Amino acid sequence: MKQSLILFCILAAALAVSAQDKNFDLSKYKFPDYKRHELELNFNSDGYGRKNKTESPEYLNNGVNSNYVSSFYNAHSSAKLNYNYYFLNRKRIDYLHSSFSGNYSYSSSSNTSNKLKDYSQSFDLSLNGSRTFYLNDNKLFLEGMSDLSLYQDNSKNKVDNQVQAKYLSSNLNLSVGVGVGKGRMEMVSDLWQAHYILEKLKKEKLLSKELTTENVYEFAYLASSLKNKRFFDARIRKIAELQSLDSLLRNQRLIVNSDIRYFTRLNDYWSYGNFPDRKSGRVLKFWISPEYARMYNKTSSNNSLISYKTSLYSNLSFNCSRQLNLYWERRVNVLLSYESVIDISGSFYNSYLKNNFNPNVNFGLGYFPDSRTSISGYLGYNGQNLFVSNAATVLPKTWINSIYFDLSGYYYLSPRLQINGSFRLSYSDKGYKSTNNIYNQYNLGLRYAIF
Repeated sequence: MKQSLILFCILAAALAVSAQDKNFDLSKYKFPDYKRHELELNFNSDGYGRKNKTESPEYLNNGVNSNYVSSFYNAHSSAKLNYNYYFLNRKRIDYLHSSFSGNYSYSSSSNTSNKLKDYSQSFDLSLNGSRTFYLNDNKLFLEGMSDLSLYQDNSKNKVDNQVQAKYLSSNLNLSVGVGVGKGRMEMVSDLWQAHYILEKLKKEKLLSKELTTENVYEFAYLASSLKNKRFFDARIRKIAELQSLDSLLRNQRLIVNSDIRYFTRLNDYWSYGNFPDRKSGRVLKFWISPEYARMYNKTSSNNSLISYKTSLYSNLSFNCSRQLNLYWERRVNVLLSYESVIDISGSFYNSYLKNNFNPNVNFGLGYFPDSRTSISGYLGYNGQNLFVSNAATVLPKTWINSIYFDLSGYYYLSPRLQINGSFRLSYSDKGYKSTNNIYNQYNLGLRYAIF
């Protein structure tokens, strides 16, 4: 398995440094100063189910051929409020993310003897941020980061519609870290939007001359500056943006005579297009972060348990995003993480090993067929040690190899409303008291951007 992992890493690295779109030299495109706030509301629903039928042959059951049927179903719904803040210039990058979500889960299982139902209501709060300082033109940088997450869950289960137990649990994780690395990810979403709009206008014979790289760069810089401005009235925003874009096209002498067809096309491509975050570059980074974790559990019998874990993480990561052309993007991500546990108390972390190594490698493609649709897929490998919470005894060391495939996409309905979905299929060669496990999961959501 180690040889396979090494070969996978070499292949991924080789793919990461090859072709890109020949129309533009992205190394010459420097994203302008960037400052944006994003606030959005997400609704999601996901679930899965299975049904098994086992037949007991006559020779194993006293001459009687019997059947055993079991089923399982799980559904989950959530609402999440996200806030993101970005600030980028050539010397510094700031990032802040916060989210608050409420979740409701329901699961049911049945067999020949009884029916089981579980209900869960929970909330999740997370806050994380980072600041990166670039030391020189060779893209060497120092970085500081912090992460806080709080989760609380209230649940109960029923057997044949009779309440059997109630549970309350909460989980707190806090970490801070420092890192050093080399490289930079340039934001090229606005560049591709400029490229797309101008190429569409060109194909419809609405431009008066041939495009140049400088035309696209100027359009992209203007697009970035317009998006950095804050408007709470959508009508005023659209008027100001279209006036600025039209003025630039006229100054570039790309538009001389215009008609209603030109304005409607420009408005459609600018206002009703979906141009997701796209990046170009490579970053190699090493960082260290101490982490504190606290787990609290309480049952319906008023038995409570508090467990703690203090660890030191060291991580080495490599991230590469390559723009192949207007429609395709290639991504390679490698993360090698090592955890050294300093202190453990309480039974929740009973089977947690003192030293844990976790490699995660994935290769992905992004596909953008038009201005409203985005599709991404990943194929990856993950390795980890087996951990079972509240284990009665210390479990033997077990290494789990997992291969996974992720597919996600979303469709842009309007500047504020989007539909998104995802699907995951994974295989693990081991698990707790099991081998050769196959999992699948889906998600469907509706995203509404407040501003």
